[in-house]
Amino acid sequence: MTAVSPPTTIPQSLSPASPPDPSASSSPRQALFKLLADIKWWLPVVSTLISISLLTKYLWVIHHPELILSSLGNPSNLVAWLFFSLLILASLLLIVSVPSLVFTLSMSVCTVDREQEKRLALRFGLIVGGGYLLLSLNLLGALFDHTMAPGYFFPIVVVAAACAVIALLRRDAPLHNKVLELPPGPRKPSHRKLYYTALVGWLGTLLAFTSVSGVMPAQLAIMTWRGESDEEAFGAIALCLLIMCLYLAPVLVFYLTNGNAMQRTGRAALVLLGCIFVNAMLLPALLDLWVYSAANLIKIRDNTELSYVLNEKDYPKEVFSSAPWQLESYEGPNGLYSVRAFRQFRFGDTLLICPASYRNIALKEIDSYAHRCIALSEAKVHVAAPVLSKDAATVAKPN
Repeated sequence: MTAVSPPTTIPQSLSPASPPDPSASSSPRQALFKLLADIKWWLPVVSTLISISLLTKYLWVIHHPELILSSLGNPSNLVAWLFFSLLILASLLLIVSVPSLVFTLSMSVCTVDREQEKRLALRFGLIVGGGYLLLSLNLLGALFDHTMAPGYFFPIVVVAAACAVIALLRRDAPLHNKVLELPPGPRKPSHRKLYYTALVGWLGTLLAFTSVSGVMPAQLAIMTWRGESDEEAFGAIALCLLIMCLYLAPVLVFYLTNGNAMQRTGRAALVLLGCIFVNAMLLPALLDLWVYSAANLIKIRDNTELSYVLNEKDYPKEVFSSAPWQLESYEGPNGLYSVRAFRQFRFGDTLLICPASYRNIALKEIDSYAHRCIALSEAKVHVAAPVLSKDAATVAKPN
């Protein structure tokens, strides 16, 4: 019989190579250049719209929305407003994300697989929720003058969290052995006890700090509008507890949902943005406080008491005839007089001044004096040092 030779295979190295795609290596660079080219078109428009919206929000806060059309004459102020507003927003986002960051640190202490990670995150979430409840009870006790100092309260929360770690993990023996026990080996019993105690104490401290950091942004949101009555205080504490639970939701979504790390991170980021949105809807004072702080940072608002010098030809004295205004007349034929006030708003040529006696009023009480503030043209107003008495007033002298 004649032997049949096997079919000859051509090595891939000898096969004609296809020419490389020149766009494959340069596609990231082209995408970056395209992004930079697009930014120069949409970034100025978006920044201007955001700045105008924040400026409008501030005018609503101070109860003078009618000034928006007359205050947009200086575009550079819009850029300054946007920069400081975004800076404060970034600070608030950092504060809101602190509970999730500390919770993630407590999870990173434990080396477990993905399935055990879900069970561990659920138990740690219950412990932090218990810490939130203790903090709410401490706030409730403040209504009856029975509050606990932070120097005593935080160690109590740490001990409670450590005991909860032991109690909840003992119900799941594999998880308890994986997290709190050293692996088998020739180690002394004293070393194992020391490791067990140190790890439980460290986890209790991290979970307690997660609870404490969760109350910070909630208190920041309610401190500006909470009333003095017991009913309003009860409602504020209930909302504070709800918002603290919302701040824990992003990190729980990351650990409890399925998918790879990138997918879970994307879901957690969306939940974080949703929590901030719900917070803004439930507590509008949080956004009010944000834009109010931005206005103080860039000196759109300044509660320094000053003497604003006016001319009777431009603004008759009858404009400031109500009781809170403090007028001081200048001698001479020029008709000048000054008024004691502080600057509530200045943008472009628009200047809004309010009586000096209201300069230390809290944000939530602005509506009590907003109707007394008067809008002026900054070009027709001069700022002088406060006049202490009528004897010290300037006197016009001939040349």
